[in-house]
Amino acid sequence: MTIASNQQMKNPRARMLVSSDVPEVGTIDLVVLTLDDLGVIRECSMACEQVFGYLPHELAGRHVSMLLPQLPDTELVQEDRINSRLAHLCHCAVAFQARRRDGQCFSSELFINRLGSHNVVVLVRSLEALKSNGRSIAAQPACSPQRIKAHPA
Repeated sequence: MTIASNQQMKNPRARMLVSSDVPEVGTIDLVVLTLDDLGVIRECSMACEQVFGYLPHELAGRHVSMLLPQLPDTELVQEDRINSRLAHLCHCAVAFQARRRDGQCFSSELFINRLGSHNVVVLVRSLEALKSNGRSIAAQPACSPQRIKAHPA
């Protein structure tokens, strides 16, 4: 389980150092992205520089699919709620593909939730740290991912 202070969660520009109860992992960088309902990045934490290779101001106004290529056509919000399929995949700890500035892909874990009435907060954690510490994780996805779609009605 990871724990972040309330102050860190309220300030997406703060560097997110998150403690973990898994001794081998120690501290990890957790990227916090604040998006509008259409997936456009409004703000992001300083950790995006270490994890993705971008400074926060470089991502403002860009679509989240630049970092998470599985989300280009995904409706993040449906009927004022997080897309049920996306929420389910996040809840089941499905590895999502993430892409660094240099084009290198890596596996990540996403946590997604509504933030107010017109924003979405996405927490991105790289699974590479877990892999390098000998923990088993899903294989890295290829750089041409399947897109996330809503469940058919």
